[in-house]
Amino acid sequence: MKMGGNILRSAVAAVIGIAVAFGLLWIAQYAGGEFAPEVYDLDTGEILIPLGATIALLVGWFVGTFAGSWLAMRISDGTGAGWVVAGAILGAAIYRSISLADAWWVMALGVLIPVAAAWLAQRATAAPIA
Repeated sequence: MKMGGNILRSAVAAVIGIAVAFGLLWIAQYAGGEFAPEVYDLDTGEILIPLGATIALLVGWFVGTFAGSWLAMRISDGTGAGWVVAGAILGAAIYRSISLADAWWVMALGVLIPVAAAWLAQRATAAPIA
């Protein structure tokens, strides 16, 4: 009976963590768009994304993944739910990078940042809370 409760707890923790992660990611992207708005180039028909918006996205990937994973790991009392959150952000980052044909380094960071953030969240949950 306890096993079912743990699975349900982990599932709920993952859903909450994903909601928090994507909420923080949205806030970072919104802020980046406000400070460095995209520009439509009439000559080429391309949307030019300034460096400030890209930096805000990278920060959002890290902060969203870290906070969502950390929260999911704390709620579930395990690490699996946090890695599910990281997988959700990772999938979204890869989808975005491929669909917008981002530079190779943005694609690479779209993989590295969520993995590093989840790893750090796992390390942070292992530390005792004072």
